[in-house]
Amino acid sequence: MEFRLLGSVAVITESGDVAPGPAKRSSLLALLLLRPNTAVSVDQLTAALWEDEPPARFKTVLQGHVSRLRALLAEHRAREYGIELATHATAYEQRMPESLVDAHRFEELVALSPGPSANPPTPCGCCGTPWPAGRGPR
Repeated sequence: MEFRLLGSVAVITESGDVAPGPAKRSSLLALLLLRPNTAVSVDQLTAALWEDEPPARFKTVLQGHVSRLRALLAEHRAREYGIELATHATAYEQRMPESLVDAHRFEELVALSPGPSANPPTPCGCCGTPWPAGRGPR
């Protein structure tokens, strides 16, 4: 099991990509996946999910989304991958290996990259002209 945040939010399972559900539920999952192994407060989640004004029973709505995410994770045997959506007194925490989230793997690869090269851009194979800065292969 893996998670995609780069592009459409999805749970990647052995049987294929699974959408987490409606927009708010997908956003909730994304918020938790961006901060794995960290308790994210109900207040922070509410502010992020409902920028203007939360619904009257926002805690109930939030709990419903969490419940459905847990069911989705259980259906795809998330615990076998070390994944658990935990509840704290006033927060939720997505416990999991960070490496299961594409955005975290990407950040890790960027951090490991040597950075900009002092070498000039490689010429284009078709005409021998160097690639413009910021475009094409390097």
